[in-house]
Amino acid sequence: MRWNLAVAALASSWGFVAIIVREVHLDAEVLVFYRCLFAVLALGLGLALTRNLDVLRPRTLRLYALALGSTLGVHWFLYFETIKLSSVVVAVLAAYLAPILVPLFGPFFLPERRSVVALFALVPALAGLALVAVGGGEGVHARPLAIATGIGTAITYAALVIGTKRVAARVSAAGLTFWNYTVSGLVMVPLLFAAGRVTPRPGELVYLILLGVVFTAVSGYLYVWLIRRVTAQAMGILAYLEPVSAAILAWVILGEALTWQTAAGGALVILGGLVVVLFEPSEPVVTEVVP
Repeated sequence: MRWNLAVAALASSWGFVAIIVREVHLDAEVLVFYRCLFAVLALGLGLALTRNLDVLRPRTLRLYALALGSTLGVHWFLYFETIKLSSVVVAVLAAYLAPILVPLFGPFFLPERRSVVALFALVPALAGLALVAVGGGEGVHARPLAIATGIGTAITYAALVIGTKRVAARVSAAGLTFWNYTVSGLVMVPLLFAAGRVTPRPGELVYLILLGVVFTAVSGYLYVWLIRRVTAQAMGILAYLEPVSAAILAWVILGEALTWQTAAGGALVILGGLVVVLFEPSEPVVTEVVP
């Protein structure tokens, strides 16, 4: 139960990402690039100070990161782009279709049985997420391109959960995280030439450093470390706590209205998360591979 609870806490912390992104007026590809840049710098410094640079050497690690890192970069870009093309409502609804895909397709790629607990928890979680989206105060509107990027967001999110779960036990969490973000940032470089503004303002730079160091480097390492200890299906369901925490943080920090739909929907999502935390068994703990 403790590992499921740790994942719930981590997913809840991701709500700060939406708050930070709202304060930075840069294109999606620029946001992803700086997020990865500061994450790689933080991870590299941490590994150098702890004399663990050897975890970056295995060739298989870099091959895994090539697939996962490029998928991660595309996922972040599609998510931010969906917000810009439509609304936060559409982006959230699209992204969080992924936890439906993970229980459906995860067992085909992972040595997991289809989780009855996770499937049951989907019912209140989906209902709650719909209420949170509707209660956000924005109209749900989307042009065809936004629908396409939204579907892409969900597919890449599900692929990341399944792919990371598949390889996490074979490699160093720190090494995989470092190379994932390196590849993600490089994927965005060609897109920077088409961006409207690439240089962040001083106030935006503070937010970008916070986003890259705390909510990407540290958060990403914890994600890879924890996914060894919980099922991919549980990880997918518990991720539903992110939009709920974003709505609550927007109310507390930005002073946005907290509607009854948001409150009721948040309670349903938390109920789904509690079902997973309390009743979904954790994975056997796997010792990290060290070269």
